[in-house]
Amino acid sequence: MGLAYVAAALLAAGHHVEIADAYALNWSWERFERHLAAVRPDVLGLTAMTPVADVAARAAALGRPHAAHIVLGGPHPTAVREDVFDEMPELDAAVVGEGEDVAVALMDWWAGGSRGAPPPGVLVPGKPFQEAVPEPDLTKLQMPARHLLPNHAYRYLFATRRGFGTMITSRGCPFRCSFCDKSVSGSRWRARPAWHVVDEMQQARQRHNLRFINFYDDNFTLHRRRVVEICEEILRRGLDIEWKCEGRVDGVDTELLRLMRRAGCRVVAYGVESGNPETLALLRKDITVEQSREAFAATREAGLRSLAYMILGAPGEDADAVRHSVAFCRQLDADYVQFSSLTAMPGTPLFAQSHQTTSVPNPLDGDLERATLTDLPPEELGRLMRQAWTGFYLRPRPLARLAVDAVRSGSLDEGVRMARAWARWAVASP
Repeated sequence: MGLAYVAAALLAAGHHVEIADAYALNWSWERFERHLAAVRPDVLGLTAMTPVADVAARAAALGRPHAAHIVLGGPHPTAVREDVFDEMPELDAAVVGEGEDVAVALMDWWAGGSRGAPPPGVLVPGKPFQEAVPEPDLTKLQMPARHLLPNHAYRYLFATRRGFGTMITSRGCPFRCSFCDKSVSGSRWRARPAWHVVDEMQQARQRHNLRFINFYDDNFTLHRRRVVEICEEILRRGLDIEWKCEGRVDGVDTELLRLMRRAGCRVVAYGVESGNPETLALLRKDITVEQSREAFAATREAGLRSLAYMILGAPGEDADAVRHSVAFCRQLDADYVQFSSLTAMPGTPLFAQSHQTTSVPNPLDGDLERATLTDLPPEELGRLMRQAWTGFYLRPRPLARLAVDAVRSGSLDEGVRMARAWARWAVASP
């Protein structure tokens, strides 16, 4: 979605833009390089989160002979700043923060011969840097350039319909979780009004036949009144679309969730993180175990499915504490659970104080080697992680649910991919 937003801004400014979503199209590296050799772009724009920064580095190296300029945006360069040029010497520039307005200014700067200082928000080796302010007005941004995306190729196992797409309706998060990187969008929450959100949903449905939307806001349910307005606008227009969102357990209630269900919501994901109050305090979640219980009960009562994000083995946790969190997921009666270990990514409060020396793999991580913050021996946490995944999902009810989901969402291939990743992980685990 980040690339689609940047592409829309560049198109509005008169540039010719193409998006090559190599992941979705299942391109090989050889296919990717052949494409660049044929197109020979004036500018190759890449985006990266830290876990897949190595992929961006390889793409930049392959693109260097074929592109006049190479620029990287996204959370990774925003978090590490000038260090990105040591990691990826092929880069000509990097964008810090939200990139729509900055990308247009960077194209103008390069077109003008790179005279003077780079535009605000642009890092260039050996040049002075100036922060980009103010933050863009979300209602004035162009709608993302979905027509440049391979919409037919997108799949999501937890979707309840075929025709999958994503949306972002707000940026920024006012909460203070110690493991969360907010370096791109910041702590000030900015949201699009209900009519603007539903306009995009309607456009996605009518122009691209998207029938299930995954809202990737950090916290879709932060402002109750706005959620109510979005739902009421969907119902007023009779929009036939289903969706999933991310929320906090202290931000929902049965009445709101029932309205969301009527308006097409089918799944709500919550950052539960732990069933141990001490770990919640370490993570600065500012929620309680009881609030998680209440939110999952309300979600179930409203007829919605629930997804619990869990962090296992945080500092201070022993094996019994990990098992307690896993058992807590059963008590919540969560429909889906995603178990992870704790990692201090650049740009997070944890990063400055971390000394990560171990790696605990996870079957669904994009990077198989991820430094982990834990007091447990990595082999032991790895075993506990494996027991958590298999103990939750290798049961008749969750397996049947996933099989139905795979058929409904048209994601059989995605299910097979995940199963293979799981098998590789299980074989590699101690």
